[in-house]
Amino acid sequence: MTSPVAPVRTSTLAAVGFIAAFIVPIAGLVIGIVARNQLKRPDNVEAGVGFARWAMIIGALGTAANVVFIVIWASLMARALSSF
Repeated sequence: MTSPVAPVRTSTLAAVGFIAAFIVPIAGLVIGIVARNQLKRPDNVEAGVGFARWAMIIGALGTAANVVFIVIWASLMARALSSF
């Protein structure tokens, strides 16, 4: 008789990083990196590498978009203030 196999548990840190990447991209990026490093350990029994990877990708893209937005906004504000 075979015993039932317990489902593999998903890393909570990877899931939190994935969600955080949509809300605060830099936090999602950092949490995704930490989760990926934890999941790469040989003694790891959790799943969630995909969540961690996508947290890093979305976090990096969101952070880059925020930086571009701030640079454009600052240049427009400088131009507007210099006309006074």
